[in-house]
Order: sequence, then structure tokens, then C-alpha cells
Amino acid sequence: MSKTINPKDYQHPAISQEIVDSVGKQLREDISIYDNGGIFKEVENGLKQLFELEHAVVCCNGTSALYSMYYGAGITHGDEVIVPAYTFFATASPLFLLGAIPILADCDESGNIDPKSVLEKITNKTKAIVITHMWGIPGQMSELAEIAEQHDILLLEDVSHAHGATYDGKVIGSFSDGAAWSLQGKKLLTSGEGGLFATRHQKFFERAILLGHFNKRAKLEVHLPEHVAFTTTGLGANLRMHPLGAAVLLPQIRNFPQQLAERREVAAFLTDAISSIDGLSNVPVADNVNPAWYAFNFKFDQDAFEVSREKFVEILVSLGGIEFDIPGSTCPLNMHPLFTRPQDVCPEYAEYAGRFEKGDYPKADAFHASVIKLPTWYGENYMEYAKYHVQILKECADKTKR
Repeated sequence: MSKTINPKDYQHPAISQEIVDSVGKQLREDISIYDNGGIFKEVENGLKQLFELEHAVVCCNGTSALYSMYYGAGITHGDEVIVPAYTFFATASPLFLLGAIPILADCDESGNIDPKSVLEKITNKTKAIVITHMWGIPGQMSELAEIAEQHDILLLEDVSHAHGATYDGKVIGSFSDGAAWSLQGKKLLTSGEGGLFATRHQKFFERAILLGHFNKRAKLEVHLPEHVAFTTTGLGANLRMHPLGAAVLLPQIRNFPQQLAERREVAAFLTDAISSIDGLSNVPVADNVNPAWYAFNFKFDQDAFEVSREKFVEILVSLGGIEFDIPGSTCPLNMHPLFTRPQDVCPEYAEYAGRFEKGDYPKADAFHASVIKLPTWYGENYMEYAKYHVQILKECADKTKR
């Protein structure tokens, strides 16, 4: 195949006329909404139907959705929360705002939190287990749910990478105590900046509403006696999504099944291609899951090539494969000073300094050190973008193999 596609032409989200019309309509209607009506109602109902959710509230970003999840679940000062050692840092960083203690658990071969490592981390202070479904591949939910039930602790999900993914046929985010999604610009569904918190617990939902809303919306949705007195003021924060972001998002919700199907088609093609190249291997995917494929990761075996992974990617990019990438800020959390010396910015964490040492999470380290990332394309010419990058990958592998 000739390299006729220009990868710089790819756009996500694809700014369709439908999105332009949606934003224009919202500009004419309202650019600030205080309750749960209008575009917010349409978006939240659409997401609840799409992801099979009970209670849901959109937020200004994914981090605020995670913060809402933790606060809503009652996580507080001194609580230990078991989080993945390998994830984007915002999975765990809101815990510092609540005085809670993130406890890192190692990952399995897919990059997701390992239930065996989780079991080793549980203490009498453990309040919750958190799983991030890394890169869109669902983790071991049955095992984690069993652990959570046995130890009477909460199971929470960061679904930022896994919009629409399923486990045993059920949509990820729909069967834990609480879940949070990022709707940031690179995510499968995006409002530019945005997030979503969902839960099946009325109390958790009302606490999240009080955290991020006040007056009109709080008075409409907060009913438990212990909460009603605070509806006028909320807790002082404003975590509302912008209506124009919601207008960007709404048409994507309607068209999401097609986007997801096309991304999965690309992932299947890339999986077959990787299987045919010596020295590269696929990240394992269990038979009972259907990933969302936020990104497609594959593993690089240093022993099979004459160059390092970093040099390999440098060559790929020089050949025109500009979408090949090594994940950077998504890494073992003990690579970040926030987790190794939090006392420098949060003095109350002084006793936890040095808790997470280099080498404590060997599987997370190994996964991070071996993966190379590609997008999963959709929309116009989506398979051509995939074929273009596979052609370059095979060319580079032939040039650099031992």
C-alpha cells in the first residue's frame, strides 16, 4: 500500500455540521445553566442510557468527577484507598484534597490493577478499591467485587479510558458503588473539558451534588434530611460543566455506537498486525471483556531489536508515523513527587514520606517500560490511517530487528 494518507488530517472529535449546529443553538439559548434542565438534562439522560446508569451528574472535568466520586462515597481524612500503581495521576490525586491516603497496588499483564496485589494492601483503614480500566481494557471486576464484598469496602471505577467497554456483557461503570469518566478533548466522548460522576447510591449522588452545585440544582435533587439544610449554599464549590461543552458532547452521544464499532474494527486489525511482527506483542485481553480502545498499546521486546524502544519510536515518527507514542505522564505513580514526597506540598502527609519506593511495583514498571501507543481511529478513512501506520511499523521493524 502506498503512503497516501496524511495523518495530520485526522481530527477528534470530528467537528461535524451537527456539532456546529448544536453549539450555535446553545449559544442562542443559554450559556449558563443553574439547574439540571436544558442541555444538561439531554446529555445526562443520554449518558445514563448509553452506560446503563442510575444517578449521574456531569462535571467541569474528569478530575472534578473523581473528586465528586470520592467525596460522594464518604472518603475522608485518614481513610486508605487502594489505587492502581499504574494509572494517570488524577485517578488518585483528589484523595489528597480529602486528607485520604492513596495505597498503591501493582498491575497485571494488561496494565490493570491486580486483585492479588489489592488483597495484600487491605488494612482496617481501607475504605475503597479503585480500578482504572487502562487504555480502555476492562480489569478483573468479578475478583475485585468479591474482595470488596468480603472486606465490606467500596469498589469505585475510573472509566476515563473505557467509555462503552463491557465486562461479562455489562457496561463498565454501571455495577460499582461509584464511577467517574473524563470527557476531556482526547477521550472517546468529549466536551472539550468535562467529566461525569455516576452511582447507584442516592446518598453518594446527593453528596456529589452538594459538592459541585448550589441553590437551584441542589434544591431539585437533594432530599435526604441530613442534606437539605445545605442546598442553598452547597459546599461552596462550582463544578458545573459549561453548556457549550455539553452542546459539543450531545451529538457525539447519539453517534457513539458507530464510533465505538469503528475503533474496535481498527483494534482488531492492529491486533492481527502486531501478532505478525517478531519482537512485538499484544496486551492480553480477557475473553469476557469488550474493550473501548481509548488507545491501542502493544509491547516492545528490547531483545528482538538493535535499538531501544525510544529510538524505535523516533524512527517510526521520522518515517511519517507521527501517531506512535510512548505514554509519559500515565506511568507508575511512584514516579511522581506528589506520591513519594507529598509532605512538600501537604505537610500533614509527613508520616507517609518514602512509603512508595522505586521497584515496589515491578509489574507496573515493566508494563510502562515496554509499551508503545497508537490511536484507534474512526470516521472518514479510519482504516486507511491504521493501514498507513502498520505499513510504517513493519518497515521500521524490518530495519531494526536483530
